[in-house]
Amino acid sequence: MVNYIISVAFNDTDGDAIARLNTELSKYNIAGGIKADDGKGYYLPPGNYCYSGVEPINEVRDAIHRLAETVKPGAMVLVTEVTTVSWSGLKLVEAQ
Repeated sequence: MVNYIISVAFNDTDGDAIARLNTELSKYNIAGGIKADDGKGYYLPPGNYCYSGVEPINEVRDAIHRLAETVKPGAMVLVTEVTTVSWSGLKLVEAQ
């Protein structure tokens, strides 16, 4: 498995577009949060996602871009392959 961090932005700030994108990406197990080594989950900043899969990075980028364009034209997508992630200040996901 390969781990990716994905960032999606639109030409103008549009919280509704990001909310719709969150819904669509969740259907493909692409999460707007990240899990720490201790099992706790944290929300990523809006427009940022985690994904683990076997697809090459360019396929992930192209698929995310196509999907984001269906939500709102003008999507900008950055996909990074990661082995180690460190963060600070992310909001803890509270257990439901």
